Amino acid sequence: MKKFQMKNYNWGKLGLELLVVFLGVSSGFILNNWREESQQLELEQKYISGFIADVEDTIDELSKLNKNDSLWILAANRNISNLRARTLSTDSADALLKRIIQINKIEIKKGTYEDIINSGNLNLIRNFDLKGEIVDYGLAVQGVTFVDDYFHQFFNAYVMTFVFKEFDVINGKIIDEKIYNTVAFSNIFGGYYSMVLQRNNAYKDLLQKSLEFRKHLLKEKEKFN
Repeated sequence: MKKFQMKNYNWGKLGLELLVVFLGVSSGFILNNWREESQQLELEQKYISGFIADVEDTIDELSKLNKNDSLWILAANRNISNLRARTLSTDSADALLKRIIQINKIEIKKGTYEDIINSGNLNLIRNFDLKGEIVDYGLAVQGVTFVDDYFHQFFNAYVMTFVFKEFDVINGKIIDEKIYNTVAFSNIFGGYYSMVLQRNNAYKDLLQKSLEFRKHLLKEKEKFN
């Protein structure tokens, strides 16, 4: 029987080759992780900048609509007592109705929010508090959109029906001036007034939330500089 003989290996050379292979694999793994983290960081910065742009547009839109609603409410408040007493003047009633039919609809930019949610990239936001605020802000926007949509449904179903029946749109005058001191007009005005108050409160709440959200976004953006 032949005795087992250990071959003479150059263990130093073999060890060096194994070390080179190990370092190569490790370096590739580290480089790949670095690239992935770099891409994620770049995408996170893109989302933060996108949110800032969207929120700033929303702040401008809300500020404008809040001002319009506030002016309308102020004008309406001066006529409520006369409306209740059925002593509303024709000129005041015409002015109110003209303002009623000049309805606005809010346009909130939601592109960045929809992108980060639909893509499943919300986890790229490393700040846990900011991540939660993004979700809360999205829900707040949905709430305002719901109020605005409901307001327009009321407008289309009741206000426009009344206007097409009783108001001469081309000449900007009521067909029968007596309609201003009827229950039908006071109900239309009262419903619209209530809707404007609800919408205005929703706009104010979202405006405050938007201002806070922008402040936190800008603070987070500073970390990348």
